[in-house]
Amino acid sequence: MNDKNPKVCLNVLIIRNNKILLGLLNKNWLYKGKQVYGFPGRDLLFRETFEEGVKRDLKDEMDVDVTKHKVISVNANYEYGNHYIEIGIVAEINGEIKLLKPKDWEKWEWFDTEKIPKNLFPSAKSLLKCYLENKVCVSE
Repeated sequence: MNDKNPKVCLNVLIIRNNKILLGLLNKNWLYKGKQVYGFPGRDLLFRETFEEGVKRDLKDEMDVDVTKHKVISVNANYEYGNHYIEIGIVAEINGEIKLLKPKDWEKWEWFDTEKIPKNLFPSAKSLLKCYLENKVCVSE
C-alpha cells in the first residue's frame, strides 16, 4: 500500500446447499508461513455499490452470478502491512465455480459448517463467526 489511508474491500461468504465455499490461497499469500483458506473478495471500486462490487468480483474470480446478498460484518484487517476495512457479505450464486485467478487461489472447496478447516485467514474467521452466530459483527 503506497498511501496511509485505509482501503475498503468485500469478503464474500458463498452458500450453496447448506455448504460454505472457501478458497485455498496459493503460496504467494502465506499467512504466518502457512497456506490458509479465505473467502473471495477484492477492493471496492470508487462509486461502486456493495452489490455491484460483489457481482463484479465473483464474475471475475469464478465466473458465477450473484442471486442474493446481505451485509453481515465489518472488520479491520492489518495483515501483510495493509489497512483494510472489510465488508463481509453472505451471497447465493448461480453457475459452476471456476478457478480464474490461479495467482491468488489454489482451489475452491465446499465445506459443511461442522467441517470447516482451522487454517483460516483472520478476516475469514471473523466473517464465518458472524455467519455461524447469525448476527451482524463489527470488529477492530
